[in-house]
Amino acid sequence: MHRHVFICEVLPLNILFSRQVTLESSHLDVVEFMKASRRTYKLTKAHLKIRPMKLKNLVLYIPGWWNTPNDESSVAIVNSLLQRNTVVFLLDTCLSFCRGYVDSASRITAISNSLFSFMEKLHQDGFPMASVHIVGFSLGAHVAGAAGRLVHSKLYSKFGKITALDPARPCFARTDNKLEKNDALFVQVIHASTGVLGVEEATGHVDVYINGLSGKQPECRNKSITFECDHAQAWKLYSASVVNENSLTGRRCESWRELERENCTGDETVLGYSCRSDIRGVFLYKSKESKKRQAVTLKVFNPLDFRTWFSR
Repeated sequence: MHRHVFICEVLPLNILFSRQVTLESSHLDVVEFMKASRRTYKLTKAHLKIRPMKLKNLVLYIPGWWNTPNDESSVAIVNSLLQRNTVVFLLDTCLSFCRGYVDSASRITAISNSLFSFMEKLHQDGFPMASVHIVGFSLGAHVAGAAGRLVHSKLYSKFGKITALDPARPCFARTDNKLEKNDALFVQVIHASTGVLGVEEATGHVDVYINGLSGKQPECRNKSITFECDHAQAWKLYSASVVNENSLTGRRCESWRELERENCTGDETVLGYSCRSDIRGVFLYKSKESKKRQAVTLKVFNPLDFRTWFSR
């Protein structure tokens, strides 16, 4: 498989991820969604708002690069999760991620520190970290992983679940700062733009590869630049699985060779939102001709454009 080399892979990554605090990291918002209401409050005060709710589970979505609480990806994920949960929270990352990609990636540590501070306050209130489910898209998946490592190392606990939707590869291919399976009790990774905008390695307890390792999705064939469209199929497929568990099933790959050949012969397994937490392995999902998801139009990640990397 051809590997794409991005600009940030030649930068000093130990310096890139060393920013513990940024100007905006203490001003991040949390958006609380219910079926008939929406409230926004500061992450630093969110535990005070959540405490009276007496929640049994906490579901939090962390968007990716240039995503806002109102864009198509956030709306799709939140609306689907609200069909299974009374309340869904969204960490508004736009203050940190609505800028050049390298600058955005360098803020992962600061955002995860702020998220950990929030989780620590919940923990002190007696809320079990095992009842936390974080869904993260692209850069948001790495925020979830970094926060999970802090919960493990400082609170001696773990998040219950992390669902990583095509964790970002640029700036993370050669670093230990990327998401891994030890970041929660159960980590499921859904790969779409594999080896391009999304990581190729199997880093979860369950790794789902959409249409194999090519990084090309059939829904995006007619686009001149397919990167972001390919990337987006991860959240589209996951949000569909929340509503209909049979929309995301795949066969277990008995070897990496089977995955490369796109001919996995293991058992058909329910993946995505309804995937059982005792499932393990690498799985292949193949788009069905009659159910191909419509392509989306978001901010296009064009690695050939210098402004993608360093604009503010």
